[in-house]
Amino acid sequence: MVRLTTIGNFLSGLGLASLAFTIVVKWIATQPGQVLYPFYIWLVALGFLVVVLIISVINTFTEMTGFVHPDDKMISNMLVYIHALATLLVYGLLAGIGVDDVIQGYLFDMGTMIVIAYIFLFVFVFFGSRISEGAETGQIKEMTSRFMLISLVLGVIMAGAYLLMSIVKDNLDYSWAAGVLMVFAAALVVLIVIFLGRRYEPVGE
Repeated sequence: MVRLTTIGNFLSGLGLASLAFTIVVKWIATQPGQVLYPFYIWLVALGFLVVVLIISVINTFTEMTGFVHPDDKMISNMLVYIHALATLLVYGLLAGIGVDDVIQGYLFDMGTMIVIAYIFLFVFVFFGSRISEGAETGQIKEMTSRFMLISLVLGVIMAGAYLLMSIVKDNLDYSWAAGVLMVFAAALVVLIVIFLGRRYEPVGE
């Protein structure tokens, strides 16, 4: 049902708001006894994320809730993607509860890999039909030749994204680096959603 999708979008909004509130509280909570306050708020955002992930899986991979328009699925999952990445990166700001420079590095690398995986899947799916063209008639060599070229282009794009984020990580404080990664990921996802939203797609009933 579209109603469940709307609930998921609303909860994603609450989760993102909770993460923003986590950052604010982390900034103003300077007393030793207040060190866990941001963590508790982050846990609330994490709880919202778990719920919206369940809703997203139901809407995306099952028909349990009936028909959901593809545009609604895409917008909803865009919010889930941004929510999940933000939850991961904001955790790295919670110094004082076992988060140090090493953990921050791991979290940033995990976020970078999530973004690179998104790039990989988008490019591969976008060119997938062209790569597999002729496979049903046994044109395996032609298909492999196309795959080699596409994988080369894809590898360059992914390596470039990793190099860019590595430079950001090595030259900026974690909070600024995480902000850059978050802005890059959000801009990438939104642009792709806008681009795909303009394409015609037959919609089932």
